[in-house]
Amino acid sequence: MDSLFGAVLTQLPELEKNLIIAWLQVQGFVVKECTQKTWKDHPDSIRFFSKPTPEIAKELLDWSIEPVLCGNFTKEDKEIYKEMGVSLLWEKSYTEIHTFPCKTLPLSKLTWVVYTKDPIFDKHLSVFLKAMGQTVFTEGNMEYLVKRIQTGPCHFLILDWDISDPRTVVSGLTKLKSEKQFLSLGIKDFMKEHLYRDLKTGIGTISEVLVSKSDFWNVLLESFPLTEEFKTGNGYKETSKSVSKVSFTFQEKQIPVTMQLIESISQNITETGPQIKNILGLFNWFI
Repeated sequence: MDSLFGAVLTQLPELEKNLIIAWLQVQGFVVKECTQKTWKDHPDSIRFFSKPTPEIAKELLDWSIEPVLCGNFTKEDKEIYKEMGVSLLWEKSYTEIHTFPCKTLPLSKLTWVVYTKDPIFDKHLSVFLKAMGQTVFTEGNMEYLVKRIQTGPCHFLILDWDISDPRTVVSGLTKLKSEKQFLSLGIKDFMKEHLYRDLKTGIGTISEVLVSKSDFWNVLLESFPLTEEFKTGNGYKETSKSVSKVSFTFQEKQIPVTMQLIESISQNITETGPQIKNILGLFNWFI
């Protein structure tokens, strides 16, 4: 398991700030309080910023250091940080510090390939999938995408159909899918012009599940952890909320072989999966 982040940006009061630092130290991390001028002096530690700015966040991201926002930020500030590429937000009460996740899930055997040509979206998606223990590759060129699937493992393909002309790529991907077994979650604007024409080209034979970009994060977050069906006892509690999620069938309970979009009753993971629930909570601001 790896650290979820390399820096904390917070505006919390002193006592709550010290509690977060203590929690991180208990988890085995070295924490150093920094400013924009001093953070490079503290390698191999989690940098802690008490006076965060978008400029600090951008500089950290430029150095491939993932920051997490802690505490209450305004809606406007959150949008600025999100559009800049900050993926993680924890805004619970300090009394729930034990739910603040610090490490990714153990590495699974599943590999995802992403093709959307949206660098910020790809970045957020990569952070999420890696946090959930998945291996992920993003591609910005269809030729490279095809080579990636041909030469390496690919269990899931996330493909934005609205940035490609299905008439030029479906035939090649259909041939590829007959050679390499993978599942695909496709992004498609159902209100866009030429929807029927695009569907008729066969994009549904490539992407077993199609969702709009506005619904994407809702569906993705509800679909983790990847299981055939949620348990209904011993740690799982049903609520009355109806949600859209992806359901899977598995080969030897490790590799998904089919998937479909279903309407399901939302399940709250409690005793048996607090780590998963806590990590998912870092991405709820995308919904």
